[in-house]
Amino acid sequence: MNVKNSIIRFFLKAFLKLRYKFVITTKDFDLKREEPFFLIANHASLNDPIFVGMRIINYPYPVASNILYTHPLMKFGLTKLVKSIPKRKGQADIQTIRAIINAFEKDKRGIMIFPEGNSTFFGEQTPTDYLPTAKIVKKIRHDLVLAKIHGGFFSSPRWGKRRRRPEFHIHYERVLTKEAIADLSLEELAQKMESYIAFNEYTWNQEKQIKYKSSRKAVGLESYLYACPKCEQTQTIETRGNHIYCSNCGKLAKINDYHFLEGLPFNNLIKWGSLQQQIIKKRPQRSYSFSGDYFLIDFQLDKRYRQGKVTLELNQDELIVSGAQFQKPFAVARIVGTTLTQKNVISFDYENQTYMFKLNHPVLFLDLINLYQGEQ
Repeated sequence: MNVKNSIIRFFLKAFLKLRYKFVITTKDFDLKREEPFFLIANHASLNDPIFVGMRIINYPYPVASNILYTHPLMKFGLTKLVKSIPKRKGQADIQTIRAIINAFEKDKRGIMIFPEGNSTFFGEQTPTDYLPTAKIVKKIRHDLVLAKIHGGFFSSPRWGKRRRRPEFHIHYERVLTKEAIADLSLEELAQKMESYIAFNEYTWNQEKQIKYKSSRKAVGLESYLYACPKCEQTQTIETRGNHIYCSNCGKLAKINDYHFLEGLPFNNLIKWGSLQQQIIKKRPQRSYSFSGDYFLIDFQLDKRYRQGKVTLELNQDELIVSGAQFQKPFAVARIVGTTLTQKNVISFDYENQTYMFKLNHPVLFLDLINLYQGEQ
């Protein structure tokens, strides 16, 4: 590690120590290890790559969404402060695979990847296909290390505000040696990784009973919760402080210090997230409206070009994007690689062009696209 990186890491660790209470444990893994390794981790919060990597002296290069490189500040951090590898979420990329192999063979550095791609919306793992990651791990055949995160979702949920110096637990463990990996089939390796990644923040904190204090624990949830569990209407959720409301039904729930819901038949956001998906399945013919900012993406130049404010009308057949002086239709069946990045950034590919939107209800948009395309 060069002097610049050492200085950056020193000040970053000092800064983050003031904002979080990190609880670090290890098993069969040395944080000062020099030999390259493949690290996988569950994705509990948006800043997991920083929190996981800063504890390891020879940090593994993170694999990051290439949408992030189109933001100047993000690009600076991912290229100047650390070395990282860009990847288009949800799509295979030969250049990404080559960069991963070069990291091991030329730079003698490991790789850090979050197989889920997305940090959790509501406190548990995101369903994903582990076979692509298993293929890379099988090809490289270095030790597989797991960084298991707990408390990350409660500490800093992707839709909300950071809690007051919250507990953030990271457990590092070598789970498979390179010899063990060689003896596994691709399917067996994928199944093992899926079991390693699985987590449920509510089950974990039911046992730990750790308090995550804030006077604004619910703020931001209105972007991710889109259906009322009482009246089953959509886009009616509002939040104030630690409370969640429906514009039709009034007060629905309160988030307590342990991050459990009070006031509903269920006590966690995981159940709510599943329930709202079932609600939109009941009315597939309906058209939904969204608003936000519209961007065109140029990955060759790592640029995003804002096209202005837009409204979006989405039904099971068509998405229509309307601006002040234009209207553009998209056939839903031909939309590819729809992804929610950061808090509210939706991107997808359509006819060899990448489009990006910052939306007011990004999870509803994502769930509807998945529903209409038969993926939910």
